[in-house]
Amino acid sequence: MKNKSKTGGKNLNRGRRKWFHKGEFIGLDIQSVIMTVLTMLTIAVTVVMGLLIYNRFKLSVKETNISSTEGIVDSVVEKMNSDLYNIRQISNAANYNIIQQYDVSSQEFNNQFSLLYEINSDKIQSLVLYNNEGKLMASEPISSEKKNVEIKKQDWFYNAKKEIENIHFSKPHLQNIFMDGTYKYNWVISLSRSVDINDGEEPISGILLVDMKYSIIEETLGSKFNTEELVKNIKVALSEGKQQLDVTKANGYVKPQVYKDDQDLNNQLKAANEYCLSTITYTTPKGKEIVLDGSTLITWLSKQDDGSYTKDESVFKEKLTAFVKELASQYNSIGATRTFTGKDGQSHTVSGGTYGFRVSTDSEVSALLKMINENKSENNRTPEHTGQLPSGENGGLGTTYLEINITKQHLWLVKDGAVALESDFVSGKESDPSRLTPNGTYYIYNKERNRVLRGTKQPNGKYEYESPVSYWMPFNKGIGLHDASWRSTFGRDIYINSGSHGCINLPTGFAGSLYSQIYVNLPVVVYR
Repeated sequence: MKNKSKTGGKNLNRGRRKWFHKGEFIGLDIQSVIMTVLTMLTIAVTVVMGLLIYNRFKLSVKETNISSTEGIVDSVVEKMNSDLYNIRQISNAANYNIIQQYDVSSQEFNNQFSLLYEINSDKIQSLVLYNNEGKLMASEPISSEKKNVEIKKQDWFYNAKKEIENIHFSKPHLQNIFMDGTYKYNWVISLSRSVDINDGEEPISGILLVDMKYSIIEETLGSKFNTEELVKNIKVALSEGKQQLDVTKANGYVKPQVYKDDQDLNNQLKAANEYCLSTITYTTPKGKEIVLDGSTLITWLSKQDDGSYTKDESVFKEKLTAFVKELASQYNSIGATRTFTGKDGQSHTVSGGTYGFRVSTDSEVSALLKMINENKSENNRTPEHTGQLPSGENGGLGTTYLEINITKQHLWLVKDGAVALESDFVSGKESDPSRLTPNGTYYIYNKERNRVLRGTKQPNGKYEYESPVSYWMPFNKGIGLHDASWRSTFGRDIYINSGSHGCINLPTGFAGSLYSQIYVNLPVVVYR
């Protein structure tokens, strides 16, 4: 039994390898080692394959994305090029096959012009011919021009006339130059060019206008990935051993939020064509352009429960009033501080007065409502107002004005920058605050001969004073310029203790000369 035990132990030890670790004997089963190594190799291979598959998929998605994007861009560019090419072909056909071939007054011209439009009515909104003076020579569909439309100031007209050798494409805009109840003023892209017109014996120059229809752009698929849905379908594809995946069929792209047949979008388009056809532009004194057009007007409409849009008159007027008030803040200048160079060579700053411009809010709102309701447009509109728009020169005074220097007791009538008349005067009594001639910028609001000037009426029924004058030129309520025959001297320091009741007293002869040269609305600046 003892020998057998030794033999068994010897055989057992043959299947082991012996190591010592920190003084302790360790024995490892070689089968366990092999299994461990194989497991680790399997894990490593799995990780590597996973990374390779991931990188391959990532690269595939990237390539798909690039390819899809390139396809979309190419498709859009191709569509645009095709549309623009078609419009150019229509323009060429009108020019070379009709305008240059037939007299504009002939029946054949009209027939061919009409036929060209009818053939291409799915692509173009209108086909129009003007001469260089802006006179309408031919149009399809047959329409009459709206009143007060300045054709020569239209960008498409101006550009074509300025650069006659080029064909000009406009930005999308509302073409509302015609008046026809059956003819919608839709958004268009205009192509214009200079052409030679056969009109009798002598050819004339003109402008050919082709308006391309500009409608709702169709939705585009394949422009943005739906990440969550795409990952889910990729996992399924990998589990099935597939090497390719159709991203479109796998719902891998985010679907458009709005389609061309979207009811709300079409409701907006309908409302725009019904209520929002006016385009009104202003240019403020500081050169800022303010535009009121369909893009703003449509936001003032009221949306109904059925998705349609209507014009609630009270809401619309409220929005329009807010617009005009903001407009007024860009225009109003009455009482503003002005800095100018006086005829004494000094720089002077003065504030207050009645001279300037003030928007009449209620009148302008009423005028705009009428224009919008009638689908009228206007370029460079000046709002309804009181006063006058100050010049941009010399602090708003311009080059023609009346300058009154109280300290020097001297005035200058300036015309086109040069002194036309000048004289000493006597102004309001400086030592009496109630009789001062106030600073400010005003304007002559009246001219009158042989007037009796009266002071405050006393309890006894008599006036404080009554002064007959031959020339009366008021600029600040009851304060104005006039002759003072009762004075023999003017200027110097007379005004301090013996001044007027606020008016500018003038020598009679000079008052007559001044009266003959000034006019209502002439700026008047008074300063010390």
